[in-house]
Amino acid sequence: MRFHSKIAAIALIASLTGFSATVAFAQSANSNQQAQTQNDELNQKLAAVDQMVIERMQILNMPGYCLAIIKNGQVVFQKPYGYADVSQTRPVTNQTVFGLASLTKTFTALTLLSLVDKGLVNLDDPLSKYVRDLSPQYQNLTIRQLASMTAGVPKVVPQEVEWRNQIPILDKMPLQFEPGSQYLYSNFSYRLLGTVITNVTKRDYLEVVRETILNPLQMNNTATTVIMSKYGIVATAYGDNNGKGPLRQIEYKNPEVSFSAGMLASTSDDLVRYVFGLMSRKIISPQAYQTMWYTRPPLTTGAPSPWAFGWSAGKKEKMGGQYVVAMNGGTPGVASSIIIFPESNSAIISLSNLRKPPIYQIAQKAAAIMFAPQNASGPAPSAQEDEQATESSSD
Repeated sequence: MRFHSKIAAIALIASLTGFSATVAFAQSANSNQQAQTQNDELNQKLAAVDQMVIERMQILNMPGYCLAIIKNGQVVFQKPYGYADVSQTRPVTNQTVFGLASLTKTFTALTLLSLVDKGLVNLDDPLSKYVRDLSPQYQNLTIRQLASMTAGVPKVVPQEVEWRNQIPILDKMPLQFEPGSQYLYSNFSYRLLGTVITNVTKRDYLEVVRETILNPLQMNNTATTVIMSKYGIVATAYGDNNGKGPLRQIEYKNPEVSFSAGMLASTSDDLVRYVFGLMSRKIISPQAYQTMWYTRPPLTTGAPSPWAFGWSAGKKEKMGGQYVVAMNGGTPGVASSIIIFPESNSAIISLSNLRKPPIYQIAQKAAAIMFAPQNASGPAPSAQEDEQATESSSD
């Protein structure tokens, strides 16, 4: 009996072992099949993005463009298109330097929050603590109001000159509304924050940004178009009268005018490093990240505010309720975008040396193809479309 029991037990074990092996093989095969399906779907989406970019460049008569896609913490697509200089037939590469314009504000906000982490700046302090000789109306503005574009600082001044000569002009202009009661996109708010950074650190703005962000992330080709021009890798800026005229070479905006609201220039490679640095959440404290990406101070009226600390942010219905932070940059000859999905470590990065509203839709469409649910329609929501749509309104 015992002998037969042992034989039965052995047979049972062998049977179970074979069954387990069969199950394991089936699971492995199923897993491989799922991985292959996912890979095929990814390749199809990337092919659709690539074709869309090629078509849009032809339709929009774009000289040059760079697009990078990060999905689940990995670069799955990075491609340059067209020419950095049309007359010289110099092709765009991932090392070509493009102007960033208002994407500079994200660097300014990040640097400012690093100073908050160090106890050198308090967001609820009045501007007068950090910048002297301002009129009473400007003295009482808080750093938080400036960083969230709710200070009432004018959007336009009579004359845009180098920032150091611009402050007295701005200081004589009345605020547009009671601070904290409305949202108004104003480059001058972020130029004032740049002055806060320089006064607190007693150092040049770009030097502080370099120490805080560029050097740690090895962003060696990020500075201004003026500084980078000696290396021969800066894209030539172009205009076409918003699509109404022929493509023509134009001059970049003077970095000394744009200052901390729009002076920086960078490459696709460097911005990939920048986005990975942001998504690592190690540059500033967790509380500072909460302030930068998640906390949007409500207006005194109780209405929500859409923008703060360099980014538009919120859950987007067209993206299946995903949380999205985004920013565009634009001046003549510059159209730049970063769209980040922080909860999945995914992003879209784009750069162009021609600016007009439809160019921003390329990055939005790429985001929709890559990250929107299949039943969603239309392009991904963009940041600051109203501010970035006209030539005169942004840095």
